[in-house]
Amino acid sequence: MKKVLLIAIMIYVIIIAAGATVYFMFSEPPAPPPARAAETSSNMAKDFADRMKDTADTKSSGTMKKESQSGSRQTADAIIAGMKVENRGGITLYTYDYPKRPTPGVYLRPFLVTDGVEWVLKFDLYYYYNISDPQKTAWIHGDALNVNIDGKISNLHFLPHDRRDKMSSDAENLAESYVHDATEEEVAILRSIAHSQTATITYYQADGSVERSHTLTLEEIRRIRNVLDLYDEETKEDV
Repeated sequence: MKKVLLIAIMIYVIIIAAGATVYFMFSEPPAPPPARAAETSSNMAKDFADRMKDTADTKSSGTMKKESQSGSRQTADAIIAGMKVENRGGITLYTYDYPKRPTPGVYLRPFLVTDGVEWVLKFDLYYYYNISDPQKTAWIHGDALNVNIDGKISNLHFLPHDRRDKMSSDAENLAESYVHDATEEEVAILRSIAHSQTATITYYQADGSVERSHTLTLEEIRRIRNVLDLYDEETKEDV
């Protein structure tokens, strides 16, 4: 009898232990997510933050670009406002209002021409003389220009058949001029003048002895700089 009772107790204990094991298996809280899952979640959050920063940087860069473009456009418009604008049969000239009869001397007066699409920088060398001029240079029929920019000297040479000569009907005034699309060399010289402290030009004939010199005023240098700034603004490529 005792043996049967002992066996029954052992069977009861085993049943209780098995039941407890099953209980704890199903009632135990879920294990924390694997470390890789947590890492993936963290990376996703970082990627999102980076994308937001990139978006903000792109917007900021775009805003700065628009502000820069707006500023340069305003500068160009301000330059144009101080210029003389002429329309000639679909062609527009951007220049300055120069006197028809200036003080005798030689002048450098670049200007711009556009058809609304293409812009061209024109090189304009102008020599004017009247009979009352004490220097008495009269006709020079020049074909060269010496340019002294802050002590650095350059020389330009022209084809005589490109020169335009003009005399008034009473022979009291005469003029010589070279007007053409500016060459790379001429553009480089104009840019140097535009950022110079002093610039002196001397118009002469290579095989002659007559010449005419002129030291550009600050206003003349400023005008040359304005023409180049406007040319650069209108011909720059949008990026």
